[in-house]
This record gives sequence, C-alpha cells and structure tokens, in this order.
Amino acid sequence: MQERLIQLLALLPVHDRSGAAPLSPDHLDGHLCAALCLQAADEPVAVLDTCWGQDWAEALVEQELLDEFMAWLEERWQALQEALDPQQLHQDPDALPLAEVLPWAIDRLGAGAPSGQMPAAARAWAEGFLHQCQAEAHPDADPELLGVIAALTMDEGPELLGYLQEAYDRPQDIGAAALIDDALFAAQDLRQAPR
Repeated sequence: MQERLIQLLALLPVHDRSGAAPLSPDHLDGHLCAALCLQAADEPVAVLDTCWGQDWAEALVEQELLDEFMAWLEERWQALQEALDPQQLHQDPDALPLAEVLPWAIDRLGAGAPSGQMPAAARAWAEGFLHQCQAEAHPDADPELLGVIAALTMDEGPELLGYLQEAYDRPQDIGAAALIDDALFAAQDLRQAPR
C-alpha cells in the first residue's frame, strides 16, 4: 500500500515545496496534521489547495487516479482528526494518540541512540507540518511549540546541540525517541490552543 501511495503522490506538482523530491506520505501527514492543529481547514482538499494551488489534481485526473487518491486522503484525514480530537486530548493530557496513527511514530522507541540520527520519516513529517504552518501564516501559532517540532528537522551539529542544551536539563540523555514524543505532544498542544 505504501508503495502505491508513493506512486500517486509522485504525480503531484513539486512547486511551493523546498527541493524537487516527490511528496512522501509522511510529509503529507505533516501537512494534514498542521491544518488540523491550526484549525485551518475543514477538509483535506483545502490543505492541498493551499500548498499546491488549484491544479494539483490535474495529473491524477488525466490518469483516472483521482478517486483512488481521494479515498486514501479522506481516510488519512479521518484517522488524524480522530487522534487529534480536542475533547479526547483534554481528558487524557498524558496520552499520545497522534503517535498511534503515524506509522513511523509507532516504532519511535527504537529510533536510534541518544547520538543517533533522526528517522527520515519523522523529519519528513515535521517538514510537512512546518511548511503547512508557513503556508497558512497563522500568527497565533505558538512559536515555542513549533520550535519543538522543528527540532526533528535539525541535523547533528551545533544547531541541534544548542537546542538540546537550551530545552533540556540533561541534553546528553535526549535521543530521537524523546524528541519525537515531545514534537507529537507539541502538535497535540497546538490542537488544543484557543483560536
């Protein structure tokens, strides 16, 4: 199924995104999560319209693949919407339901050693999330919470080290799994923030 999704996403235009690589399912999940957390869209099509313009579906229509793609898109939107239900998040603030619907996050506990690299899927999700926030231009989005999510995109080096030293009491003990958990909690907190 994942390979099929990658094939479909490769048909979307690459403009308005950094780089020329085809969109990945994880990257699109990030876009959808951000739209839900910012309450910026009532339906997933609006997310694609915002970042890719009104003509994003042309190649899918030409190859009669739009219905297949839309079925997957609606399914993902519904799953993310349920995981980010504000009432559920409020009732159990220590739960991390978002992790249960993101395939890469389910395996986060095995995500490298403290000095290991961030999994590519986690980075792609965070990049999609941040790109959507930028496209939506929401001035009320908490920059501190966005910074926690942005940590997933940082390469090993001075930038990440500086972030860890500022954000954590024991930065040497913080690995990829902890950064992922904190980023997902940050997304859930954004979802609950008053608009």
